Amino acid sequence: MLNNKIIGFIGSGNMGEALINGLLVSEQSRPEQIICSDVREDRLDELKTRYGIQTTTDNKQVVKTSDIIILAVKPQILAEVIKEIADGLDISKIIISIAAGVPMPAIESLLA
Repeated sequence: MLNNKIIGFIGSGNMGEALINGLLVSEQSRPEQIICSDVREDRLDELKTRYGIQTTTDNKQVVKTSDIIILAVKPQILAEVIKEIADGLDISKIIISIAAGVPMPAIESLLA
């Protein structure tokens, strides 16, 4: 178990869902420990029904409530998302990006 950490997913496409499923199936997290955001409310409803997780359309809410934030958005919108959530980030948050082809220095420069 991830020591009762709240894990937030910004973006809930196929890769995000695969990670959510893995966390729950492996019992590393419970549904109440996972929150995800997406622009598509129908997708959020689907995930909430399937997994019993918390959902929102507000990326800032995910950041506010999460200890670990997984950026599961397409590379072409990653910069926009990081700029949106940057004010809510601090040293206590762990940030993981699964955006293909975006190097860590590029992400760090957006947070500086």
